[in-house]
Amino acid sequence: MRQAVLFETLDALNTPEAIKTKTCIRCRKTKPVTAFHSGGRRKRRRPDCAECRREARHARGERRIETPDERLTRKLWSNYRLTREQYTALVDAQLGVCAICGKAPGEGKRLFVDHCHATGVVRALLCTTCNVAVGFYEIHGSAAAEYLGTYGAGNPLLKRS
Repeated sequence: MRQAVLFETLDALNTPEAIKTKTCIRCRKTKPVTAFHSGGRRKRRRPDCAECRREARHARGERRIETPDERLTRKLWSNYRLTREQYTALVDAQLGVCAICGKAPGEGKRLFVDHCHATGVVRALLCTTCNVAVGFYEIHGSAAAEYLGTYGAGNPLLKRS
C-alpha cells in the first residue's frame, strides 16, 4: 500500500520517462531511486534497496530501519500533522511545482512543506531555494526591506558621475 502511494506521487511529479531506476543487488528488482537510501555525504545511493536492507538487518537482529517513504510519512505527521494523502493532495493541487517559482523539484527531490513558525499553519509546498528564501525573509524581513529601500537603486557612494 505504501509503495503504491510512492509510485502515485512519483507519477504526479514526473513523466514515466524521467523516473530514474536502479536495480537492487540483493533482490535483483528494478525500483525507483527513491527506494534506495542515500549514502550520507556521498551523492550516490546505496546498492541495496531499503526493503532488502531492512530485512537483512532484521535477520541479523539489528534494529529496524525505515524506508525513505516511511521516514517521509513519519516526518510529515510529526512536524506538520499532515498525512501522506494530504501531502499528495497538495502536490496534485500545485501540479507538482513550487508555489512561488513554479519549477518542479529536481530528480530524486521533493517539495518541502512551508509553514508559519509562529502558528504552525501549513501554507504551501516549495522548492528548496524558495523554502530557504521564505525562511530567511520571515526572520530578517524588516532588515531586508530596509536594506532594499536604502540600496535598491545601488550604493550612492559608488554612483558614477
